[in-house]
Amino acid sequence: MSKHLTTRAGSATDVGMHRDNNEDSLSIAGTLHVVADGMGGHEAGEVASRLCVRTLAYSHMFSRPGGMTEEEQEAYNAEVSAEGASSEEGEGAGLLRRRKNTSALNRQIMRTLEKLREAIGEADEKIKDMLGQRAGTTVTGAWLTSIGDQDMWFIFNVGDSRTYRLVRDEEVLTDAADISMSAASIDGLTLEQITVDHSEVQYLVDTGQITEIEALTHPRRNVITRALGTGNYWEPDFWVIPAHPGDRMMMCSDGLSGELSHAYMARVLATVEHPQDAADVLQMAALRAGGRDNISVIVADALQDDSEDSAEPLTETTVLSIVDESQNFDTKHTATDEQESYRDERNLMREKKNSANGSVEA
Repeated sequence: MSKHLTTRAGSATDVGMHRDNNEDSLSIAGTLHVVADGMGGHEAGEVASRLCVRTLAYSHMFSRPGGMTEEEQEAYNAEVSAEGASSEEGEGAGLLRRRKNTSALNRQIMRTLEKLREAIGEADEKIKDMLGQRAGTTVTGAWLTSIGDQDMWFIFNVGDSRTYRLVRDEEVLTDAADISMSAASIDGLTLEQITVDHSEVQYLVDTGQITEIEALTHPRRNVITRALGTGNYWEPDFWVIPAHPGDRMMMCSDGLSGELSHAYMARVLATVEHPQDAADVLQMAALRAGGRDNISVIVADALQDDSEDSAEPLTETTVLSIVDESQNFDTKHTATDEQESYRDERNLMREKKNSANGSVEA
């Protein structure tokens, strides 16, 4: 069996240019990478986000492959063996065996997702107990783990903090020495936003009430519809993605994604080799763009466990030159210096339903 993947990561966080305190928190714990953006003011949001990332970072499940205990690992191996043994030999037996093994893997993925949901729920309860529902936090994260011989990313989010993935065509190789920052796209490289915002404007876009262009300047773009610690709806979204050497993930608060264009973020992630350099460049560029909100970012790369760290850090001069190039990328700012507020997603659904029925909710 080949060795499993691990991660090399870099992070940066800053209060920004308009806020008195940093309500963002982030954590890198093994192969778990988490960013949380607190809300509530008077430092309560800061406490909420810290409680969130610490609860997840200290959870034992993230230190075990697939979150499984030794007993659960043995049970999973037995399940895979039993299904393989039950496959009849003969024509098509190999295909049948692989299908059964995949079924066992899928069942274990669902069990791991339930454990992940419970860990996020524990963070929600701790925030409520500590702050009495006076504050809340968004959270997004990427966890690189393995089940059997399969490496995979578990992605999750609640709120409008985001996780992105740099997608490379298999045949594409980037030259680390080429730090060209032209606004042109790189063939074979795209930046994919994996998570979907839990926000009022995203809900309006999804239901066809406004366009994506209108959402960029909508006056209620700072209203989120799911958050931990508020006592309201917080159900996380999950994605499970096969992991490969060379994968690059970025987790960030909206203070970063709201200040920088998609094209600029893609270019930095595609051309800056070391994840710490990439995080520093993105944070500095967001500050230069206005820094209207707290700014937090983690960049994480997947690599073989026995790989040598050959990524050379950039010089300060090179970093600053890349930041300077951000002005060449058209940006429609969505960051705002208004405090983020919360509106329960279920209330939005009720209002839309009542409006469609021609009734008014009392």
